[in-house]
Amino acid sequence: MFGFVVANPERLTEEQRKHYRAVYCGLCRALGREHGFLDRFTLTYDLAFLIIVLSAVTGEPYETLTERCPVHLTKQRFEANRFTSYAADMNLALSYYKFLDDKNDDGSPAAALKASLFRKEALAAAERYPAQCRAVTDCLGRLSAAERSDILMPDVPAGIFGELMAALFAIEDSDQKKELYDFGFALGKAVYMMDAAVDLKKDVRRKQYNPLIMLTREEIKTALDILMAETVAAYRRLPVQQDGDVIENILYSGIWTVYESRTANRKKGER
Repeated sequence: MFGFVVANPERLTEEQRKHYRAVYCGLCRALGREHGFLDRFTLTYDLAFLIIVLSAVTGEPYETLTERCPVHLTKQRFEANRFTSYAADMNLALSYYKFLDDKNDDGSPAAALKASLFRKEALAAAERYPAQCRAVTDCLGRLSAAERSDILMPDVPAGIFGELMAALFAIEDSDQKKELYDFGFALGKAVYMMDAAVDLKKDVRRKQYNPLIMLTREEIKTALDILMAETVAAYRRLPVQQDGDVIENILYSGIWTVYESRTANRKKGER
C-alpha cells in the first residue's frame, strides 16, 4: 500500500526537485547511520512525505549538508531535521511489522527471515515511539482479520489503514495534532483504496481478497475522487508554513500519476 505518495517531478521546479530529493536522501542517510546499512533497503518516498508535511506544519527548518553517499558513491545533498530520525524509525517499524504480519498470516519463510533481520532495531524504535508502533501492529492485525473474514465493505479496511497513517502524522508535541490526525486518516483511506483498485483484476483472477470486488469501475472511480477530495480538504486545514507547492504537487498530481501508471501497467500485463 506504500509507493503512491510521491511527487510528479515533471511539475516541480529544479530547486523543488533538488529539495525533495535531498529530504529523501536525508531519510536514507538516517536509516543507514541510525539503524544500519541494510535498513536503507526499507526506504520509501512515502515517509519522506511525512517529513515534509510535519516540517511544513511546524515550520521546522532543515540542516543541509553535502557528503559522499555510500550507495551512489558520489557526493549528494542531504536535508534533515528532527522529523528525519522519527520518519526513519517509522519506516523501519512499518517494514518490520509488515514482515511479521506476513509471517504470521502465511508462514512465509522469506517474511520470517526479513522480520528477523530488522527485529532488534524495530523493537528499539518501538521503545522510542510506543504509541505509533502499537497503532501499526494493531492496525495490521485488524487488516489481516478483515481479509480473513472477507469483509466486502471497503470503508472497513480502508478506515483501518487510515488509522495507521493517522497515528504516524499525529505527533504528540504538535498543536495541530487533531488536524494532522485527520489528514493522515484521509490520506491512508485514499491510498488503501487506490492500491485495492490497482490490484482488483489480479486479485479476482487469483481468488484473493479485495474489498472492491462488488463495485463497478465507475463506482470505484467516484469513491477515489471523493477520498482524494477529503484528503485535500484535510490538508487545507493544516497551517502550512513551507513547501506547500511540493505537498500540493504530490496530492494533486503525484498520487494520481502513480495510480494511473500502475493501472496502465496492470492492463498491459493482462493482455
